[in-house]
Amino acid sequence: MSLFGRMLLGTLLICIPVHASSGWDWRTRVSVAVKDQPLETICIILEKQYGIHFSYSKNVVDLSPLVTVNVQNKPLKKALEDIFKPFDIQFARIGDQIVLTFKKQPTQTISGYVQDNATGEKLIGATVYSPIQRVGTTTNQFGFFSLTLPRDTVSLQVSYIGYKPGKLPVRKSQSEPVIVPLQSQNSLPEVVVVTDTLRQHDQVPLSKLSLSPAEMKSMPRLLGEADMMRAIGALPGVSGGIDGGGGLNVRGGSPDQNLVLLDGTPIFSVSHLFGIFSVFNPDIVKSAEFYKGAFPARYGGRLSSIIDISLKDGDMQQFHGEAAIGLIAAKAMVEGPIKKGKTSFVVSGRRSHTDMLLNDLVQTKDTEGPESKGYVYFYDANLKVNHIFSEKDRLYLSAYIGQDKLNLTWKERPLDTINPSAYLGNSHSKFLWGNYTGTLRWNHVFSPKLFGNLTTNYSQYYFSTEYNYNYKPINTADTSRLYGKYYSSIQDVVVKADFEYRPQPNHTIKFGMGAITHIFNPGVSLFEDEGGEQPSLDTTYDNGASVGQEILLYAEDEWSATQALRINAGIHASGFLVDGRFYHSIQPRLGLRYQLPHRWTVKASYTHMTQYLHLLSNSNASLPTDLWVPSTRKVQPMFSRQGSIGIVKSSRHRMYTMSAEVYYKTMDHVIEYSEYVSPFDGAGKNWDDEVAVGKGRSYGGEIMLEKKKGTTRGWIGYTLSWSDRKFPSVNGGKSFPYKYDRRHDIEIVFTQRLSKRWELSANWEYTTGLPLTLPTASYEGTGDASPYDPPQRDPILDHIGNRNQYRTSSMHRLDLSATYSKKKKLWTKSWTFSLYNAYNQPNPFSYYIVTDTKKQERYLAQISILPILPSVTYAIKF
Repeated sequence: MSLFGRMLLGTLLICIPVHASSGWDWRTRVSVAVKDQPLETICIILEKQYGIHFSYSKNVVDLSPLVTVNVQNKPLKKALEDIFKPFDIQFARIGDQIVLTFKKQPTQTISGYVQDNATGEKLIGATVYSPIQRVGTTTNQFGFFSLTLPRDTVSLQVSYIGYKPGKLPVRKSQSEPVIVPLQSQNSLPEVVVVTDTLRQHDQVPLSKLSLSPAEMKSMPRLLGEADMMRAIGALPGVSGGIDGGGGLNVRGGSPDQNLVLLDGTPIFSVSHLFGIFSVFNPDIVKSAEFYKGAFPARYGGRLSSIIDISLKDGDMQQFHGEAAIGLIAAKAMVEGPIKKGKTSFVVSGRRSHTDMLLNDLVQTKDTEGPESKGYVYFYDANLKVNHIFSEKDRLYLSAYIGQDKLNLTWKERPLDTINPSAYLGNSHSKFLWGNYTGTLRWNHVFSPKLFGNLTTNYSQYYFSTEYNYNYKPINTADTSRLYGKYYSSIQDVVVKADFEYRPQPNHTIKFGMGAITHIFNPGVSLFEDEGGEQPSLDTTYDNGASVGQEILLYAEDEWSATQALRINAGIHASGFLVDGRFYHSIQPRLGLRYQLPHRWTVKASYTHMTQYLHLLSNSNASLPTDLWVPSTRKVQPMFSRQGSIGIVKSSRHRMYTMSAEVYYKTMDHVIEYSEYVSPFDGAGKNWDDEVAVGKGRSYGGEIMLEKKKGTTRGWIGYTLSWSDRKFPSVNGGKSFPYKYDRRHDIEIVFTQRLSKRWELSANWEYTTGLPLTLPTASYEGTGDASPYDPPQRDPILDHIGNRNQYRTSSMHRLDLSATYSKKKKLWTKSWTFSLYNAYNQPNPFSYYIVTDTKKQERYLAQISILPILPSVTYAIKF
């Protein structure tokens, strides 16, 4: 704040006017003589003799020091300089008064942590506010805050959603970090803290959502869990993929363009069980921040979104936990102190039991065709240890492991046989995919204004498939026994240092550096053939690992230029070394927020992002078979430029919020498989010969109306968007709708608290169909038919038209849940009843062409894999 502003804010009028005349100026000559009198006496004399009125605050300007002054016939300005300069007092004329203030007010910096009073859990995004100065700040990702204020500050207000507000008394010369404990409220809907003076909603950047534990628990609970990723997927501009395919598509981007961080460690696959569950157990998640634009400079490496998730630290005082069991999965979480007040831990685990209760979850049986059956399940586990060395040093260790497994068995019946028990062959396939992560973090408070964090982490995503196939033709002695394996993976090793410096309450500077080693293993295959009289074939395709080295530097500055204008400006610089080629990128970022009267806010942003990793995929679903590959000499890094502008309006009591936003994004060096190339064909060492490189574009508008307070909460969101791609060697060089292009998307999220024990929730979503490529014509070819084709029928050849010229049918789904909870003396129990896909809508997962030999016609058939899924979950919290 400017010196002039400080004088206005820090001044109370205590004038004693004597003369009605105000005919003075700085050249007016004055005389005053005092001996061993307070400075205040000089002001009184000048007021009586010359009609010069003084204004000042006794809490800011001290006029009690005794002085001896003899000023004779001097210009007023020169006289006041001689009198006040030794005491570092500044003066300025405002109207008919002279306002006094200190040239430089004595200040002190208060820093520390805001935490849960009972558990010691650090609270992210808590507000620390000074009502007198009308300035404040929020805690960072580790619950740390720093606030520089005048030395005469008496106390600060501290608040956090779901907690009772608290006060922090300010002691003089306070140098060590302080701990501010807040008491949790038992029920979020009964107490919602809103700090109007700080205007918290105006501080939130454009295109950002922050979720606290209390807010996550108020989300709809499907299959017994209030899943964070499902809440993000219900926001405007975001779609949760297709039913049965995990991953998020943000503003026309692909799932690989989302950077998902778990305690600072990247996660490459974010869903379990075909997207029904996310890999993040909600019982252990502390907070989440989601960006779909206006990316701060500290983030990089992806084009479409950032999801930054922090895990709980563990209770420092006592042991407690949660456990739940439902029809689909069971889970448990325990946390507590290893050494009270010093070291804590939290551990959680989940496992689905669909393989045990529903062994034939995937099953088809036809007396005239093949028979297949199978099952799928997942498990995951989290561990985190938190140790406090001192008030300035803390250490965090966390780890995650998760895996999905799919087993399929298939038997093929012979054609035109009178023996229904005879089979031509059978096969068994096993698919495994999952993530491993490990994180070590050290926090250090260098000074009350400077906070540092050093992180090292490891992350791996892998996919493995193994199959056995036995085939015996009818009426021959020949047999064929095939065995194959396929494996791919990506690994990241990261070292990063982040710093946060807060010189003033309205000014925060963040900067840091890092290095990442990417290890890619896009495909290793083993194939064996031991059948018949032919010699056995044992072939291994070892594509070898490739390594990419990435370095990064960033700096961002967030400050309030005025009370209405807030700016976040930064730059992210990075480089990538692979196969002797070095790519580099300078990425500017800018975010603006301007506060208008009557609770209107205008926000705008521009971001430049670069991504050195690519994902090879030819499906609309985010499947485990998708391959991660690096930029190469032939395939350059992707980069995007996105601009957005939006407006936010809040009601008088902040109960309702309306936001609207438009965006335009361009993408360069995006890739797509070339025509007629499959993922396994393109998995070789020279995969970059099998892809096309081109440009992408997405643009649209988003509207959201949200009700934040009361027993009824929720939001309605609508998105109108376009997304297209253009490749020189695909679709004749013409642009075409991208596979994630969705014209209209509607999301309705509703939560109703009926009483202290019952809560109902619903989530309805609608989206127009996805682009689809289909034959425009077909004709009979000539040549040898397959032994599986009907006799005396030539093969059918298709003519493929323009890429993605058709669309699938529209998709919509209703999810419902009801939760009953009751608090006992030692624990709280709850029952959750939910329906996934409540009216059993058969949304498309994939399409295939079927030939009807009797009717001599072909038609398009749809596969839907997630019907109505009822679930009952019983949970206890102790």
